[in-house]
Amino acid sequence: MNESSIIRRRILDIAYKSQASHIGACLSVVEMLLSIYGNIDLLKIRNKVDDRDRVIVSKGHSAAALYVVLNYVGLLSDKELGTYYQNNSILGGHVSSAVIAVEHSTGALGHGLPVAVGISIGLISKKMGSNVYVLVGDGELHEGTNWEAIHLAGHLGLNNLCLLIDYNGLSGIGRINDCCSIEPLKERLESNGFETHERDGHDQGGIDFTLQLQKLRGTGHPMAIICHTVKGKGVSFMENNNTWHYKSLGKEDYEKAILEIGNR
Repeated sequence: MNESSIIRRRILDIAYKSQASHIGACLSVVEMLLSIYGNIDLLKIRNKVDDRDRVIVSKGHSAAALYVVLNYVGLLSDKELGTYYQNNSILGGHVSSAVIAVEHSTGALGHGLPVAVGISIGLISKKMGSNVYVLVGDGELHEGTNWEAIHLAGHLGLNNLCLLIDYNGLSGIGRINDCCSIEPLKERLESNGFETHERDGHDQGGIDFTLQLQKLRGTGHPMAIICHTVKGKGVSFMENNNTWHYKSLGKEDYEKAILEIGNR
């Protein structure tokens, strides 16, 4: 079983145990999260040193995916992960800064990127060589606060900022471009001063390559990576099926999903 399948299986495990939802949203960000955490100094994250890279998952309802990846890279214990979405657990259904490796609580959409911009400004002012990675959902780009942050980041030339967009085409209420089109997205980002790339969001190698470009920091611009993904990726009956934004796993569906993941 490959790395991404291991993560997806664990997401299904904790979602089934907890009867939590947002499963489709979690399955679409797996390679993006693996790439981010595979390209930063995890020891600095663990020790909370001042010049660490910062990661903000603004798409806060992908909490289960984030926690599984944190566990996979050694930043969250098995015991803690096993409490996901349980009474008295700090691992809620939205991302929480109560978790030691998490920089900022999210879930109220549109707030993660503005916070990331503020952090980027602070790191530059302190002459620290750290980068800030922020992952947003495509539906989240309906929020005006994101565009205010994008305008400011481009104006200031925040070359330590990397915006990754989970572009799976679906929000919680329907298709993104039926609700309110965000196209032409690449051109809109570029017009605001972002060096913008489009990638297959399930090709971890391609995302890795682009993040390595960000580390060169040679352009004087913030970077955006539009990651084209599939909501519910890896489970055929969940893929592009918005039911799984809200639905919890029953026993039969869980067993079918686990079987599919295991055969990949």
